[in-house]
Amino acid sequence: MNEKKESLTVIEVLQHSRHDWMNHIQLIKGFLSLGKIQEAERAIEQTVMQARQEAHVCSLPFPELAEMLVTFNWKKHLFRLDCEVVDRNIHIEAEEACLVQWLSFIFDALENGVEPYAENHLYLAIEEAEKGIRFFFEFSGIITEIEALNSQLEEALGASHVQRWKVHSYSAKEMQFEAII
Repeated sequence: MNEKKESLTVIEVLQHSRHDWMNHIQLIKGFLSLGKIQEAERAIEQTVMQARQEAHVCSLPFPELAEMLVTFNWKKHLFRLDCEVVDRNIHIEAEEACLVQWLSFIFDALENGVEPYAENHLYLAIEEAEKGIRFFFEFSGIITEIEALNSQLEEALGASHVQRWKVHSYSAKEMQFEAII
């Protein structure tokens, strides 16, 4: 993510979106052709939930942040990002550029600290807190540089715009932490 911000063209966005939808449809068709109705129904439900969450992310009052989160998996990264907006009515004012830069720093730290060919996954939950926005991170995969990663995350979590933060757990295979901005 140490790249300058690349704006996708409308055509590129449509191509990525169509590719994602075709993958979902092909998976469902595959289950149906094999007579695996329950798996097809599960894949449909998962696709619907994913589309709803993507819509919730797009409804955040931070369009640049929403774009970053929705298009994250369209680019090559060492972990997959799943994002959930827990509170759809976030009305907190925050400096969006600061949020995007802060999340980019965290994502870069993870990129630099995980096994390249492992099944790495980051779950990010966003919700309104009493006085700010709460970001909850849950990583699972293989962390190769645990001390360096922990140090970088503490630097990010200690940024001046972070009101409170807490590392819940971390090991070579998982990490949970949160911050209120």
